[in-house]
Amino acid sequence: MPKQLELTLYGLVSFLLCHLSDAQSISRKPQYGVEAGTYLSTAASNPFWIRSNQYGEVPLKSRGFTLRAQVRKEYDSLAGKKFSYGYGARAVLNVGSTNQVLLTELYGKVRYGAFELYAGRRRELVGLADSVLSIGSYIWSGNALPIPKVQVSLPNYTPILKNGLIAVKGNFAHGWFGKGDWIQNYYLHQKSLYIRLGKPDWRFKFHGGFNHQVQWGGTLLYDRVDRGVKITRYGSDLESYLYVITSKTLYSDDFKVENGKASAEGGNRVGNHLGTFDIGLEYEDARTKWFMYRQSIYEDGSLFYLNNISDGLLGLSFKRKQATSGILRVVVEYLHTSSQGGSVSSGRATADELRGNDDYFNNGRYIDGWTYNGQTIGTPFIMPLRYTTGLPQNLAANRNLIVNNRVNAVTIGVQSRVKKFDLVTRISMSKNLGNYDVPLSFTQTSVQQHIAFPVQKYTLNAIVAYDNAGVLEQNLGLGLLVKRYF
Repeated sequence: MPKQLELTLYGLVSFLLCHLSDAQSISRKPQYGVEAGTYLSTAASNPFWIRSNQYGEVPLKSRGFTLRAQVRKEYDSLAGKKFSYGYGARAVLNVGSTNQVLLTELYGKVRYGAFELYAGRRRELVGLADSVLSIGSYIWSGNALPIPKVQVSLPNYTPILKNGLIAVKGNFAHGWFGKGDWIQNYYLHQKSLYIRLGKPDWRFKFHGGFNHQVQWGGTLLYDRVDRGVKITRYGSDLESYLYVITSKTLYSDDFKVENGKASAEGGNRVGNHLGTFDIGLEYEDARTKWFMYRQSIYEDGSLFYLNNISDGLLGLSFKRKQATSGILRVVVEYLHTSSQGGSVSSGRATADELRGNDDYFNNGRYIDGWTYNGQTIGTPFIMPLRYTTGLPQNLAANRNLIVNNRVNAVTIGVQSRVKKFDLVTRISMSKNLGNYDVPLSFTQTSVQQHIAFPVQKYTLNAIVAYDNAGVLEQNLGLGLLVKRYF
């Protein structure tokens, strides 16, 4: 994110916080929190289930200390309040094998009726999945540092009929990736739309929708030549933005290469497009809640031709609504990304029906791929080479390249409570096949046991995690964290 844009964005957040403080409809007080802890392991890295889906706060390298502080103000929950505002800020200091200061959240938000506008960094998940025990949505899992953006949304299902039979939610956002290893000052376009069929008091409800992510624009930090013309920047004008929003193809008889315009990239579309189509079925009674969901992957035309229909995330969530002890929630998920439409890639001279070799999360123009601040934005099972600590690091010259994106993984998560102890147990087993250009065959098992319990005004958290030798190095790790909220 350019420095001037960053200052402008954070200035907008500050303006919102300062000038909305006198609003009459606000009554909920800010909440503050501090955390301190350490991470230790038998290997040089933190185990998979200690560092994954932590919004970039836990570094790859182990043996260090962490200190965190946050403030958050949520919306007024009183009924009948049309307007309200909120904000949040969270800072992380890591010292040891990795020394860094992170601002993992800084945002301001305003709500009017069902609509919300926010600006800044904020923790989010995108897609239909269990919000507590999921391995994370395929496309946006909470694995990477949040991307700064401006977004307007319907964050919660909102009825469009008086009887509540049909309800919708969705978002439209513009974000900033900033500077990567290969491109700087490039952007995020994001939108989603989800529909729920079923009245609020019905036991069965059907969910369906899609999300659309695009990396676009930016100035190249490497040499690229297309049709004999050197490309220095990708399209960032209004015409390019319209191509991004609509996903319209660039192919035409008068195709041109012009820097800064929609045709500058020499590819099928402006930017790197990816996302999922999601469906879900929910059942709820007085005691239990079940949710089955499926996320289907698209990055080019493979899904349209059903070539990669076997790929996606399939999940089943079970929750005991009235329970206060014993097993409270169970989630079973299966991630399948090994098809990718087959090994034959598509090109202008290739039949559309042969689209394949999708090479998930990689892109020929945005070489950093679907990553931010060095970490995968989507599912943590598809990670850059430097995070695959059990693989030879000479598999690619660029250690930030994703060489293992053909993965089939099963994960079981259990949330339970025994007296004053809150427990989360996870076990994941995966088959890692590399990609079609770099075939591999590694099995991987990773387990986690998280225990949290109160001690006076504090909450103590202990995480024990283990990885066997596979795509990750054999590793036993421990995370200790003391939290205080007030």
